[in-house]
Amino acid sequence: MDESTPNSQSQREQAYLGLRRLLALQQLQPGERLREPEWAERLGVNRSALREAFARLEAEAWIERGPQTGYFVPRLSDADLAEISKLRVALECLAVDEICTRAPAPSLAELERACDEFAQFVRGVYALGAIEADRRFHENLVAAAGLRRLSDLYRRAPLPIIHQRTTEQSIWEQACQRTLTEHRAIIAALRGRDADKAKDLLRRHLGEHAVLPLCR
Repeated sequence: MDESTPNSQSQREQAYLGLRRLLALQQLQPGERLREPEWAERLGVNRSALREAFARLEAEAWIERGPQTGYFVPRLSDADLAEISKLRVALECLAVDEICTRAPAPSLAELERACDEFAQFVRGVYALGAIEADRRFHENLVAAAGLRRLSDLYRRAPLPIIHQRTTEQSIWEQACQRTLTEHRAIIAALRGRDADKAKDLLRRHLGEHAVLPLCR
């Protein structure tokens, strides 16, 4: 197949976006090897498209090349997790400053929608949906700043939202309610154009790893 055809380009993008989503949502095990035959079948793409997606994800530090061959999901150390948290705080706090000083005030409807979706998924005990809605909240917060390059950087940067795992539904539900309360408090501060309060809430929110994935 000609690699320049729309179909081949679509497959490359499909493979890239599908894998990046799973990595961002921490749905792949640290240290897991990404085997070409398995992932080509799972993503519904040819192996050439998959290899290009792997190379792109490696360049963006989402995955790592093995010492001999193949690609792997990175293992994140405590130092890695701390760095991810610091970078996310820095980028999102920059967005908060922009949101609170833009004229006219930007719409926060997408943030509200992400909160409503999060609450709906929690009620349905749909853990993956809740994790996706959680990430959408933060992506929409950055997008509301109206800085295209900042938004592109945030979406592409290897900054997963770190979650602890639990098999206890009650613990998961309590953590989700806390997350929802914190999200809505951040929105209220943004509506009031109180950047200092919004950033303080955000720092505390991102500094505590929410317990969202529910092992069912």
